[in-house]
Amino acid sequence: MKFFYKYYIIFLALLFCKKVAIAQDPNFSQFIASPLSINPALTSDGESIWRAMSNVRTQSVGIGSTYITQSLSIDGKLKKLDDDNYLGIGGLVIAEKAMDGIFKSTYFNINTSYHLSLDNKGNGLAVGLGYINNNTRIDFSQLSFDQQLSSIGFDRALPTGEPTLSNATSFSSACAGIMFTHNVENTFFNIGAAGYRFVKSNRSILDDKTQYISPRYDIHGDFGTSLNENVNLNFSAVHMMQNGTSNTSIGASFGILHSSDNYNSDQSRLINLGMFYKLGNAIVPYVGYAYNNFQFGLSYDVNVSPYKSGSVTSRSFEISFMYRVFDSNNSIRRGRYYSPF
Repeated sequence: MKFFYKYYIIFLALLFCKKVAIAQDPNFSQFIASPLSINPALTSDGESIWRAMSNVRTQSVGIGSTYITQSLSIDGKLKKLDDDNYLGIGGLVIAEKAMDGIFKSTYFNINTSYHLSLDNKGNGLAVGLGYINNNTRIDFSQLSFDQQLSSIGFDRALPTGEPTLSNATSFSSACAGIMFTHNVENTFFNIGAAGYRFVKSNRSILDDKTQYISPRYDIHGDFGTSLNENVNLNFSAVHMMQNGTSNTSIGASFGILHSSDNYNSDQSRLINLGMFYKLGNAIVPYVGYAYNNFQFGLSYDVNVSPYKSGSVTSRSFEISFMYRVFDSNNSIRRGRYYSPF
């Protein structure tokens, strides 16, 4: 009885929560490992010619089942127009799972970008466009409703009493973004803005036309520089706005080079140590390690929200992976090679 009651309560929370709650997109503490979910103009940005990124977030609250969010993206430089200008292409998949797989949501995004050099001083402009598709499914056969309660317990063979339920909902939309970049020998900076789903999209398992998912708008910035031949510093920030609510994340990380004389070595090793802060929500310690073209990151959310939940404790871990391919004809610049984006 307690097992079914737990899932029934979780389901009701998902089903009947306010629009503000259902409108929030998934976001990561390590947003540096999911740039395509922040701005399509970040597609193919950076020193590498191709890169693959993955992020796995597990979040649990009290006795509820673990909420898992996974992302996988691949992007790269599709066509080089000259020494400084190029076209980029990339794709992103975000999969969410809750209630031991009863709730599943899949988000797919494909982007194109154009990176233009504005002058010979390292200033540039990038624009990006993308297509979005989302599909959400709920397996009602694994849920129990009060109409199914009998003298012997819950009998899921009985009618649910909810004839209007739909087990799937989906929508398609578009995204676009723009970004200014400044990139010199050992320092880079970018700042950009993007919008996702410019048209409100209906999303309801009750066939309720008043329930929708609203557009989302992002502002982000990233700065990286080489303090010396062995230490790299990065600052990153993102601010997301959606349906009258917003969240902001900022962070900094140090990359400490060891077992190598310079960043151009094929045997470079880098220890990454950092801290992120979700304003009013969580402090996120971060540790990572880079081995040649591979990069790994681990973080844990320390809850500092003023909203308490009694004895219930929220636990959130994230792990990220990155693999990048570089052009052997180009030198790798300090301050840029191990940048988050």
